[in-house]
Amino acid sequence: MMDFKEALQIINEMISETSEKKYDGILVKRLEASNTLDEGRTTNQTHIAITGEQMNIFPYLMAEGYFNCNYDERDEQLKKYFITQIPLEIHKNNVIELVGDDILPKEIQFNGCDVLKVKASIVRSRRKAQTDQVQLSLTSIDDPAFVAFRRLIHAGDYMIILKHREKFDYDCYGIRKTTDFKDKLESLNNKFYKDATNTKVNVTELLADTDEHEADNKIKNGTNILYYGVPGAGKSHEIDKMIVQDRSERVVFHSDYTYSDFVGQILPRVVDEKLKYVFEPGPFTKMLKKANDDPANMYFLVIEEINRGNAPAIFGDIFQLLDRNDDGSGKYHISNYDIAKIVYGDENHIIKIPSNLTLLATMNTSDQNVFTLDTAFQRRWEMHLIKNDVAKAIHSSTVIEGSLVSWGKFADVTNAEIIRFGEETGSSEDKRLGAYFARINELTREKFPEKVLKYLWDDAFKMDRYSYFNENMSSLDMVIEVFREEPVSQTDLLKRVLKYGVYTKMVEQVELQSNEEGNVDGE
Repeated sequence: MMDFKEALQIINEMISETSEKKYDGILVKRLEASNTLDEGRTTNQTHIAITGEQMNIFPYLMAEGYFNCNYDERDEQLKKYFITQIPLEIHKNNVIELVGDDILPKEIQFNGCDVLKVKASIVRSRRKAQTDQVQLSLTSIDDPAFVAFRRLIHAGDYMIILKHREKFDYDCYGIRKTTDFKDKLESLNNKFYKDATNTKVNVTELLADTDEHEADNKIKNGTNILYYGVPGAGKSHEIDKMIVQDRSERVVFHSDYTYSDFVGQILPRVVDEKLKYVFEPGPFTKMLKKANDDPANMYFLVIEEINRGNAPAIFGDIFQLLDRNDDGSGKYHISNYDIAKIVYGDENHIIKIPSNLTLLATMNTSDQNVFTLDTAFQRRWEMHLIKNDVAKAIHSSTVIEGSLVSWGKFADVTNAEIIRFGEETGSSEDKRLGAYFARINELTREKFPEKVLKYLWDDAFKMDRYSYFNENMSSLDMVIEVFREEPVSQTDLLKRVLKYGVYTKMVEQVELQSNEEGNVDGE
């Protein structure tokens, strides 16, 4: 019979990265179809059954009322009550081999490391008239990364579990059935090899180490920030500088957007050729799950145009989750069967915002026909005003096609006129043009009138259009048509459509800037 050292030598030949580690327990199991999570399986079983001497690689509990009584008198609830989670390490090189040409599962993120530590569940099961077994991996409780790892291992493949020497810690590998080592693996299959060592499992220390490890790796300081300002001031740009794109989700609120759209709703789905009603998570629930599954990274939920929908109604009962502790975690919790089942795999689990989920929102203060955000809602957000600094826009000095005026000077003079006009009419100063209201590719004769002049005609100056536009402009159609005409000689197209006094201010600003730049060059 092969001894432990001989078995370990075979493992080291097969998996080179194990040779530097010390182990005292080896378990090799060829997986049957019932042990896998492959699609199309004919069984509802999701665990891996460990029987015989192989059970000795795992600790298990002898529960009074479950193992030391007549089978028909056992307390079935004890099986679910006594569940142990073991620390398992899966390895990047091994996962890459299993994945092949496909991409890594989204649940498995090594984040620059070669090893990912996960938790898998084990429970001892008593079966009538059959040998007892240890059930490895309860998918509703396991770390999602381990469940995703299991999906990479198919019927006929091998799972190798190696216990760290004198430690309550394990390495886990998946090996394809097509390997050159298949014969040697078969010689180890369904056997347990152990070395004579002493492993002390101090539950108190184990829990403390686990908590410390999780605390060290848990991202904190999640927050709620609402960026507000005039249209085009750069609110979304500010958010883009803050978020990580592949760990973010963007939604846009509008008048028809609802709680069900945001959180999730029950929808009909055809499953196994049968019509079923299942809960489909919305963006909030999806990001909550991603953040909960990956506490070592910050996740971002971005809400554009938050005040264009009825935000308090859209948030509903999750409204109170927005209150945070100093570390960024949610101060309060709610109960929701559907959300809890998606996020935690346990319908009775309370729901809180984790410290690694940040909510970011934008709001145009000049929007018409929008919902107001009440004080109770706003106080749960950090309010950040995005200053409208046109001069800092990268295309500020770009000249509008068919004109002598740059975008920066056009916006500066126009915004000054909007403020003056607002003082006279009571119109809002927040109708000003943002620095990025028009992009550089929109400063053309074709696009500029549709994007900018239309807004000024229909909105900013609609109470008295001729305080800004040339009195010869009888309609918006005419403004657009005149601006798109071929310029005659050196005639500025803006001069044709704008009030003379307004246009003159723009030209004066351009000349002043030119003189200042000339003086600097002369010095």
